[in-house]
Amino acid sequence: MKDKLNIATWNIRTLLQKGKLENIKQEMERMKLNILGLSEVRWKGAGKITSGGHEIIYSGGTESAKGVGIIVDQTVTKAIKGYWALSDRVLLVKIAGKPVDLKIIQVYAPTANSNDEDLDKFYDELDTAKTQCKSQDPLIILGDFNAKVGTEKVDDIVGKHGLGIRNERVEKLIE
Repeated sequence: MKDKLNIATWNIRTLLQKGKLENIKQEMERMKLNILGLSEVRWKGAGKITSGGHEIIYSGGTESAKGVGIIVDQTVTKAIKGYWALSDRVLLVKIAGKPVDLKIIQVYAPTANSNDEDLDKFYDELDTAKTQCKSQDPLIILGDFNAKVGTEKVDDIVGKHGLGIRNERVEKLIE
């Protein structure tokens, strides 16, 4: 695997549209991305597929809604050691590295219209995913948290360069 990885996340709204996966792969190449976290994939079930040298690992539910995924380019494909599809909102992927492995968690949090129980369940699933990571392994959490952090600085957690007005979902994110 490479010494330097370019990593991003994107709420793609759906992968059910014809040609959408090809567009995403082209954007990865254009942006020189090695790893791209995907929110709102909307694929059913969980698994991994290969498409043109890219590997897509996904975790969805029983319906074509929500869903998360991680797509990696050919430089990272062979380094994938495993994945854990926790739910249609949380996916953990383990990538081999030296001297330690890299763990990536991709998330798609409930929207502001969702109830508190759904939000609590999501953060419980995220906590479960984090417990699967050794403390010495680097951990990257990507995704759409459906929280607006606003422009107000909060300690060392939220900087002043956010957008919009803070919403109530940010409080749970900051916790």
